[in-house]
Amino acid sequence: MPRTPRPIRLAELAAHLGCELDGDGACEIAGFASLGQARADELVFVRDGRHARALVESAARAVLAPSDVDVQHRTVLRSAHPARDFSRLMTAFAPIARPSEGVGPGAQVDATAAVDVSASIEPGARVGPRCRVGARSVIAANATLVADVEVGSDCWIHAGVVLRERTRVGNRVVLQPGVVLGSDGFGLVPDESGRPVAMAHRGRVVVEDDVEIGANTTVDRATLDETRIRRGAKIDNLVQIAHNCDIGENALIVAQTGLSGGTVVGRGAILMAQAGTTGHLRIGEQAFVGARGGVHHDVPDGARVFGAPALEERLWHRSVVALTRLPELLRRVRRLERGVGVSRGDRARDPAGGEGASGGDSDVD
Repeated sequence: MPRTPRPIRLAELAAHLGCELDGDGACEIAGFASLGQARADELVFVRDGRHARALVESAARAVLAPSDVDVQHRTVLRSAHPARDFSRLMTAFAPIARPSEGVGPGAQVDATAAVDVSASIEPGARVGPRCRVGARSVIAANATLVADVEVGSDCWIHAGVVLRERTRVGNRVVLQPGVVLGSDGFGLVPDESGRPVAMAHRGRVVVEDDVEIGANTTVDRATLDETRIRRGAKIDNLVQIAHNCDIGENALIVAQTGLSGGTVVGRGAILMAQAGTTGHLRIGEQAFVGARGGVHHDVPDGARVFGAPALEERLWHRSVVALTRLPELLRRVRRLERGVGVSRGDRARDPAGGEGASGGDSDVD
């Protein structure tokens, strides 16, 4: 559970959020916790009345809760957005410890690199030729900036990240461990004998301000121009973004999604887990692609699609319902066939049905 460096009065927390306080403002907390694990001196939060029922079993004396939730025998910070404000408080009052400024032992910084004096280069990190690292940014252990890489201010480049040649990273960007930006894209051309040969990739990756990218996600550089992740986009772990993709502002891409080359994701679009696209299509602004959605065509602005191949939401629901009715429909067809004297042998010989037409009879008779 995250602990605060010092005890903090609830009145101070309320002032930080600008929210209403019900109860004793002099009450102090020393950390933040979940409902089930909280100690008396830790702050918890509830999203709604249903969530609040768990408060009965919680030891916490202080809670962050919506104004319409009845909370008894506890000091309450009232918030319209409890989860968001709880995160704000943890960030402000229980921050992650930053490493010391400067270049750590065993780190390598090329003589042609420019590293701000307030930046932190941890042991084992490598900052290559002509790279630039901005103010208060952290390059964690064993991260590598290959060459001509630019990292803005207040970034956190976690352990094992690799930023390939000419990658540009804006301000307040977080790259979780194992992220790779700027590898060659999977572009292949056949040689004279038909053997696939990797096409040269000389573009770059550009990551704008306030982007967060999860662990072991890969973003390939463009063939000639840019693969771009726009301001505020949030990308989960284990995502593959191919060459020449363009991810819109504030888009959300959930784990194990794969985007083929040239995919454009509009502003505020959401792609749920294990979604995938064929190349050179557009997912519109504020569009939604359900988990495991297989997108083979453009998705209009604001549309919601599900399934593989991805279908508009209502059509997908109808298709799923129809699929669940297939066994009963097949049983009815078999009964009708028997009524008119069609045998299994007739079905097996039917060119429209093919040799395998009767293979599933035992499941539906």
